[in-house]
Amino acid sequence: MKPIVLCFFMLVTFWAFQARADCPAPADKSFAAAATALFNCSSSRPLKGGDGERKFQVHYDFPTQLPDTSALPWQSIDPFADPYRYMTTILQYATKVNARPEIDWRIEDNKTEQWCDAPWFHMLREPLHGMTSERWSRPKELHELQTAWARTWAVGIYNNVACYGLGQMWKDPSFPKTKGFAFADGALGVKMLFTNAMPAQVPFLTGSKEWDVAANDDGSIMTMRLLQMDISVKDKRSPNGWFFGTFMYDAAQPGNTPYDRLIPVGLIWGSDADLTSTNYLQGTASAKESWVNPVAAAHFYSLPRHTLGLFGRANGPVDNPLSACITCHQRAVDWGRAVQAKSPEEKEAEVLLPDAPADPFDAAAAKKYFRDIGSNSAVPDTQSLDYTLQVSKGIGAFRNWGAEAFPDHASSTTDVPPYPFKSTVAHAMQELPQAVDVDRFEMGTEDQSNGLFQR
Repeated sequence: MKPIVLCFFMLVTFWAFQARADCPAPADKSFAAAATALFNCSSSRPLKGGDGERKFQVHYDFPTQLPDTSALPWQSIDPFADPYRYMTTILQYATKVNARPEIDWRIEDNKTEQWCDAPWFHMLREPLHGMTSERWSRPKELHELQTAWARTWAVGIYNNVACYGLGQMWKDPSFPKTKGFAFADGALGVKMLFTNAMPAQVPFLTGSKEWDVAANDDGSIMTMRLLQMDISVKDKRSPNGWFFGTFMYDAAQPGNTPYDRLIPVGLIWGSDADLTSTNYLQGTASAKESWVNPVAAAHFYSLPRHTLGLFGRANGPVDNPLSACITCHQRAVDWGRAVQAKSPEEKEAEVLLPDAPADPFDAAAAKKYFRDIGSNSAVPDTQSLDYTLQVSKGIGAFRNWGAEAFPDHASSTTDVPPYPFKSTVAHAMQELPQAVDVDRFEMGTEDQSNGLFQR
């Protein structure tokens, strides 16, 4: 690294660690020390106001031995025959301690269970609850009274089985090992999604759980409400190895707490590759690799989106209605190298990764996206990260930081072959088709659904 660049990096690093109390200072100037310090950083985003508020603390409770999975309560329930009970049993498992008022999802305070966070999200996590920005909801995606875009922020945690897998990957914070990575059966991820939509525009949010979130770019705080809770469960009974499920808050449901009023939206274990616009609209086919709760679906049938996922596939209320839960998560891969923003490699990666069809009537695009890949990677010659996007994005952030801050060292921090991108000058100049972001529709993006969601 050139001296002037090194000095600039050290200055920026010094400022970042001094300005953010949650970020420990590196022990020295080495790559390993810098990587370890950022690994242990909770949040590098600003906070404006919030005096006296407790800050988020990243928590890595990584078991050194694979936990006993024989008593996981959902394993005795057939998810195909009784998806409702399968999902609510998992919900009870996740909320039993974490949702207690004295814990309130501060998993470091949960002394009876082991839960952990995914590493390398300090630059995205806001400093109060460790939440990250998710896809925004378009007007009328949540309710017919919704006239404005609604923001979504979310926080995800993992049970002890999943934490064991994360700990195996990140034994050395300066050298994550992804070769052959897969979670063990019984791994569970739980994600709570909050919206800034008001009950006046989304009435079923009335009485929901509220958090103050430092969601604005300057670190100022807004009040957000629990709308959705997602679960991802590694379960060998699924043909793809995973079940993905979604709950939504419904004010009309009975219960003493907001968690009592969470109802299952749907459970999905496959992409329904044969479900097309033609056979769906003709009424000759429907989603078979997911279950959707008709009580939840009734909230959305009359809206422009009509269904939660494309053509009746299971998906969450804040998720892309052109997609489906498990299909989106198939995109979790490790490229084995940096893929930096606005680079030719990023443009090529966007094309290589199957993406939700911009036009749902484009049969070829839909077929490329909606497929079942089992334990394979969505892109040949890359390492699958087992349907877990937080792992994929964390690894990507680590690799990009290494390439920028320690370019001479970065190539030695992967145990999988770097993907051979065609990063020639000619390729960089080539105009590639723009992919649709399945996590978030940017405000002002043209609706390319050909009227499907204009009912």
